[in-house]
Amino acid sequence: MNAELLQQIDREIENAYEALVRDTIKFVRINSVQGEPEPGAPYGKGPKEVLDTVLEMGREAGFYTTDYQVGVVSLAMQDAQPDLGIWLHGDVVPVGDGWNYPAFEGIMHDGCVIGRGATDNKGQMAAVFNLLKIFKKLGVSLNYNPAMYVGSNEETGMEDVKSFVTQYTPPRLSLIPDADFPVGYGGKGGMNLTFRSKNPLHGLKITAGLPDSPGKAEADLLGKHFLAETPPRHTAYPDPNGNMITLLMEQLLEEETLAPEDVSVLQFFKDVSLDVAGKKFGLYVPTTSMKPLTVFAKTIETKAGRPYLTINFRYPVETTAEKIVQQLSLAAERAGLELADTKICQHPYLLDVNNPVVQTLTAIANEITGSDAAPYTLSGCAYSHRLPNALAFGMSGNRIPADFPAGHGGAHGKDETVGIDRLQRAMKIYARALLALNEMEW
Repeated sequence: MNAELLQQIDREIENAYEALVRDTIKFVRINSVQGEPEPGAPYGKGPKEVLDTVLEMGREAGFYTTDYQVGVVSLAMQDAQPDLGIWLHGDVVPVGDGWNYPAFEGIMHDGCVIGRGATDNKGQMAAVFNLLKIFKKLGVSLNYNPAMYVGSNEETGMEDVKSFVTQYTPPRLSLIPDADFPVGYGGKGGMNLTFRSKNPLHGLKITAGLPDSPGKAEADLLGKHFLAETPPRHTAYPDPNGNMITLLMEQLLEEETLAPEDVSVLQFFKDVSLDVAGKKFGLYVPTTSMKPLTVFAKTIETKAGRPYLTINFRYPVETTAEKIVQQLSLAAERAGLELADTKICQHPYLLDVNNPVVQTLTAIANEITGSDAAPYTLSGCAYSHRLPNALAFGMSGNRIPADFPAGHGGAHGKDETVGIDRLQRAMKIYARALLALNEMEW
């Protein structure tokens, strides 16, 4: 690897601080929570505005831009089919409540940009865009064509990339900077199951975990109001102590006015919200390939007096969605519930950890971060689940200021942040990765 060129690139990255701040804030200021589909905007106005902004910035910077009309755009270095895709997403999860900063203003504090999507995934968008601009400015010659791809439906189903791969030719290799360093070479499957009570409950209405209040659960029982709150969490990482659903069920199960025939339903809700490893319901399987199965009691909605509980599962290759559905449906049946809906979000996948690309990228990331971390498998879902020959590769941009209260600053959380210094470090890792790939067969 050319040491002089690397020094030039690193200097440009250090000088890109203000550009990173500006572009991250520009992206964060777009409210890109999924909205109602419109002509030309399958995932709503906000996600489409991000794509249009990326295309405009790409054209101004001299990239070869493409709008695939499926909620995906790309900026390529060369006027040819991209060989390497760096995949990001411009859509974000709903804001929720309890923020101390405006969610869509992009406030700077302690070297961080604060706002919904700052670290998932808009700071990374700014970092990749500015890195490719640096390569273009320095005239870096590569024997392959790298491109930055931006989608708009990662948070709510990844239908954008699903449509893309069925209609277009994906790159030979894809990197997904929506994870951690060093390299993710596989990932758990993801599935949502919704169970509903067979009969309406008696004078009881429950809501929990809705998009506008992801850490809140409420109930009304014969005119008495109940409330439970816990910090919002990513569904891939449930709290073993339970969540707002657990707390609400504990309150309700103590009420003398609760109808006896409703007890089994609420007890099931409580039990499944605590059974984050799936052991109580016989879902747990030993695994050596990736982290174990997780269970996350996610939302409750009441329709026509019947509560609908949606549960998220992240499962390893050692089990199947079919086994999970069968086993939990039996337990739900005994508690007076029935399966209302099954949605498989993604299947588990596993690439070869000994692949030279995996090993090379791992070594590069560890050298810059000063770590000796091993390649890993993902617990959350990312575009790597939908793309062929795809690796999760950083960018680990989240940094929470020391003066933030507990439960603030994380991805999907209140006052989400991204550290500009973390983005610059990630750019240096990616720069070395792009140059290393230029010297390899892949």
